[in-house]
Amino acid sequence: MKQLSQLCRGLDCRILGDSRINIKGISSHSLKTKAGDLFVAIDGYRTSGKVYIEKAIGKGAKAVATSDESLAKKIADKFKNIIAIWVENPRHFLAITANRFFDFPAKKLKLIGITGTDGKTTTSYMIKSIIGASGEKTGLSGTIKYFDGSSWYSAPNTTPESLDFIKFLAKLVKKNIHYCVSEISSHALALDRVTGLDFKVAVFTNLAQDHLDFHKTMKAYGEAKLKLFKNLSSSASAVINSDDKFTKKIINVTKAKTISYSLSNNANITAKIESVKADGMEVIVTLPSSKPILFKLPMLGRHNVYNMLAAIGTAIALRIPQRFLKIGIENLKPISGRLERMKTKKGFDIFIDYAHTKNALKVSLETLRGICKRRLLVVFGCGGDRDQSKRPKMGRIATELGDYAIVTSDNSRNEDPKLIINEIEKGINKKNYEVIIKREKAIKRALYLAKPNDIVLIAGKGHEDYQIVGNKKVYFSDKNVALRAVKS
Repeated sequence: MKQLSQLCRGLDCRILGDSRINIKGISSHSLKTKAGDLFVAIDGYRTSGKVYIEKAIGKGAKAVATSDESLAKKIADKFKNIIAIWVENPRHFLAITANRFFDFPAKKLKLIGITGTDGKTTTSYMIKSIIGASGEKTGLSGTIKYFDGSSWYSAPNTTPESLDFIKFLAKLVKKNIHYCVSEISSHALALDRVTGLDFKVAVFTNLAQDHLDFHKTMKAYGEAKLKLFKNLSSSASAVINSDDKFTKKIINVTKAKTISYSLSNNANITAKIESVKADGMEVIVTLPSSKPILFKLPMLGRHNVYNMLAAIGTAIALRIPQRFLKIGIENLKPISGRLERMKTKKGFDIFIDYAHTKNALKVSLETLRGICKRRLLVVFGCGGDRDQSKRPKMGRIATELGDYAIVTSDNSRNEDPKLIINEIEKGINKKNYEVIIKREKAIKRALYLAKPNDIVLIAGKGHEDYQIVGNKKVYFSDKNVALRAVKS
């Protein structure tokens, strides 16, 4: 329980009523509101929290906050026992007040945030594995699942809303867990989901085109990523990819100590790929003040070497003893939908991958080309209601780097899959492809065409076990469809 005046101290807000009331909880969802709560009306993609203020009051909210000044006055006049608060930025207000209510849980943890277009999930699992090798439990939040130290559960967002994230961190503190590894999306940064959190380490993977449906421009997309590093304290560390030109901007804005990693340039941590096989790579890593170490990375791809270096840099920043680096990396378990290999009795391999951007698809195809003995087939599509400019680019990449492509639907959402595919086809200059709109049929077709020593890449959805059609989620798993097809 906290006094409202304590929660609002120093914030850009106007309290209409007695600020000395005690608040028992905070909510931003009317159905989750409880008696004595402060309800903060934030705007979502399809609706505004302002619409649900009276429902929250009906659920027992004692105070409500909104960016609509006239509405705040109406609420104060209509409900004499309710405190109305006008706030300039409800999302910022929610993040700060939630942090205060739960007594700043991030300060009691070693919180690691990973941002970048690609590699966030894999890097997070690598970091978790290294910390686990040292004997510590680690909380994790990201694209695939969340882990609270004892249980895994589905991830509603890559990065939770600020209130949910702070509750999650508070839960870790209560369980006496000392670390949390979190993927920090550009949406989360732009929408103040991590405002006020004390990150001990922030990791930058790369910057490539994505999410322009939301950010509109690459400049705005980059600015969102920079927020994580601008807000680091001088006692924090920034682990940065010096092979990405965006890193220079990070160095210019952060107060944190930087640890750089590279495959091409001078950096604190560098690596050389020694050998590549279908089940992984041997990589020699050079660390500061250390002899080179040979790592057997149980994953494929140059991009995963970058992810490994980011994880190693994080471990160095956290002062985890060097002996645990090799154990953590080499004992890493397969990550769902991240170039996940499926062997078949028919002599070809299937790889399930989350690649849904031009850059990620290019990297995955180039990686598999390096081990492919015969033909490389690819099944892919593009999501609806998302960045349309990447569609022809992905079509071109798939047909130029793959021997044969099957263009299909992804999460079409509120767009016609045929129209999405038409835009993909605009970037294709070759005839080595076909269109099969139904994704299940497309996967089955690719596996029917596959011969011994071929590789089939099924790209775009990775770990997801659903398709979004309209506003509905329908069960669908690339992996399960592929498993059934090769058994039949």
